Amino acid sequence: MARALVRALARTWAARGRRQFTARAPVAKGPDIEAMMRMLPPKPEPPSNDDCCLSGCEFCVWDLYDEDMRAYQKQAMEVRVALEAQGRPVPEQLRPEFLRDTVDPSMRAFLDMEREMAMRIQQERDDDDS
Repeated sequence: MARALVRALARTWAARGRRQFTARAPVAKGPDIEAMMRMLPPKPEPPSNDDCCLSGCEFCVWDLYDEDMRAYQKQAMEVRVALEAQGRPVPEQLRPEFLRDTVDPSMRAFLDMEREMAMRIQQERDDDDS
């Protein structure tokens, strides 16, 4: 009975010049946002003031936090853009005010300066190797 109905619908659609009728459910377009939300890690917490010795360690806890925070922000923004593209509401944890880090502004300036110096040193090494 169901097959007969599908065949009748297919004939009707073909007679009207429309695309071929299929009984399959439509394929969802775009990324699987629910899976992206499940894979989003928790927001990184900044280290406490006692965690850093401020001696310029190569692998400072602040550098690790900064890398984790940037990766988190990038992944969260990808989910946010996908939600907005589909016209779905954006959860509070993906709004820009929640994605900002809570680092003291003077520490943020110090971290930015350290990262810029490391990039310059790496660039000089790359130039010397060329």
